[in-house]
Amino acid sequence: MFCCDLLGEMASRGFVVHEPIHKLANGRILTEIDTDYFFQFGGERPSYAGLHYCPFCGRSLSRELWNREKKK
Repeated sequence: MFCCDLLGEMASRGFVVHEPIHKLANGRILTEIDTDYFFQFGGERPSYAGLHYCPFCGRSLSRELWNREKKK
């Protein structure tokens, strides 16, 4: 589910969310990245910032980048 242990640990602490974008109905989405991985921050109504790459191991996380790499 997660590319590395550090990203999994951040998810277990509530800093990273692995959900499809349509399931993030309780907050505000700050980026227009086609991904299922988001940084979550804020209080009752959190904000979400999509991730292109894992901040720890560098693996691409967004479908947009996967599709670009497949075309090469």
